Amino acid sequence: MGIWLGLLLTTPATPFPLGLPFATAGPSFAIGWRLMYLIGALFALIGIILRFSLPETPRWLVQNDRLERADAIVRQMEERASRKQSLPEVTAAVSLHQEKKMSYAEIFGNPLYVRRSLLLLVVWSLAYVTVYTIAAGFTSVLTSLAYPPPEAGLIAAMGTFGFIACAIFAYYFGERLERKLWLPIGAVITLLGGILIAVSGLAVPNEIPWGVFIGAFIVFFGFNIWVPMTYAWSAENFPTRARVSGFGLVDGIGHVGGGIGLLLIVPILPQIGVLPSFLLIGAFLVAAAIVAQFGVATRGKELEVISP
Repeated sequence: MGIWLGLLLTTPATPFPLGLPFATAGPSFAIGWRLMYLIGALFALIGIILRFSLPETPRWLVQNDRLERADAIVRQMEERASRKQSLPEVTAAVSLHQEKKMSYAEIFGNPLYVRRSLLLLVVWSLAYVTVYTIAAGFTSVLTSLAYPPPEAGLIAAMGTFGFIACAIFAYYFGERLERKLWLPIGAVITLLGGILIAVSGLAVPNEIPWGVFIGAFIVFFGFNIWVPMTYAWSAENFPTRARVSGFGLVDGIGHVGGGIGLLLIVPILPQIGVLPSFLLIGAFLVAAAIVAQFGVATRGKELEVISP
């Protein structure tokens, strides 16, 4: 929605497929970018309100001796799940024990979690270079590669359908493979989409650039398909008492790496051409995928076994 609104509000009306014919930007309407910030703020407010409806994790409630609340949440989860399938009986007893909260100092004092934190920091820092170069700067990237702004915006907007396909695919197939294997899969798909855009060239009037549109769809699908699985994988790398702290650490600093990478990469793209540009952008995700393979496997294992 954001990318389509940006195309509508911040680019001039341009005949399809070189842009959006009913776009509104121009000399008489130059506040579109301000409206984008306002719309973003409104959605952020909605997100804050919805946050209060999220239930607390039962594991945290159990550790803080709030067993009745934890039981109520689990029963609600079971009731929803039972509408779709029959649930197996619980056959193994789980011992309940209290654990002290684990600070960042304790994470860095444990060699196991130090190694995992460093590995995940590298993974997210590298991968977010690809993510943010495309997600936050795709239109700027295409513009720097000689695509007119309206056409660049339309290509990015077409790519958003890859976002939707990614979410649907992850919902149905995300648990089929070990989580860290989705990174190389996403890297390959991203590279293929970028290559397709590069070889398809610029659009011409009255001709729909199917190659570029399909390439954008593939790129947006590829650079996102690994993200939900790697979110889960990162959280599983830390024990319950430090799961939020550990995930926040590696993901938060990873964003910084992605932002720095974006600032360094975009200025050099016009000098190297379209195909090398997409190969360079995707290379960071390839590097992240390689590093991730040295991480722990978590699929199908109990959290207490993965992260004691």
